[in-house]
Amino acid sequence: MQEQKSRVGPGKPAVRGYERAVAPHTVIVVERVVRCPFSVAHDYAEDFLRDAAGRTVEVRVPLRDLVWALRGRLHRPVKMVFRRHPDTTDGGRRHDAMLIDWAAGTALFPDFHGYLRMRIASVETTRLTFEGSYEPPFGRFGRVFDAVLGRRIARATMADLLKRIGEALERREDEFRAQHEQLSASGS
Repeated sequence: MQEQKSRVGPGKPAVRGYERAVAPHTVIVVERVVRCPFSVAHDYAEDFLRDAAGRTVEVRVPLRDLVWALRGRLHRPVKMVFRRHPDTTDGGRRHDAMLIDWAAGTALFPDFHGYLRMRIASVETTRLTFEGSYEPPFGRFGRVFDAVLGRRIARATMADLLKRIGEALERREDEFRAQHEQLSASGS
């Protein structure tokens, strides 16, 4: 019996006649430290994502992130879903990550699958790490486009969403602190 050599790719023969149809995915990671204690960051992030999942959200790409001289934004409405998921990347402490998926309904903006992880950066701050992946559309042409420009679009889109999440966490924490200070000043 002759054994076939394994070649990766859709429809390519693999060992013993099995076909391997694993499409290449691009993985992007963006991070941000926010002024929000870790103890409340998950709840605030969940509130933001619940609100976003209840309506159509726009993913935005600042054009200056792609070409320095351009102004404005590319944007596309997407349907976002999320859920808490056990975060197994931190062996020392058990907590949750947020699974985030979105679909734009067009091949120009591929479906996205990612995780939002939170870690203690300091007593008053939390490190947000947003890691996601997508399959570049349009086969070989799409992979070339992704290598030249698509990854930059994905990174800018993720950074923009992470910025909005971070700003929401900071805003909620500022509101809590202002309310707490007001109650302390009134003697209650």
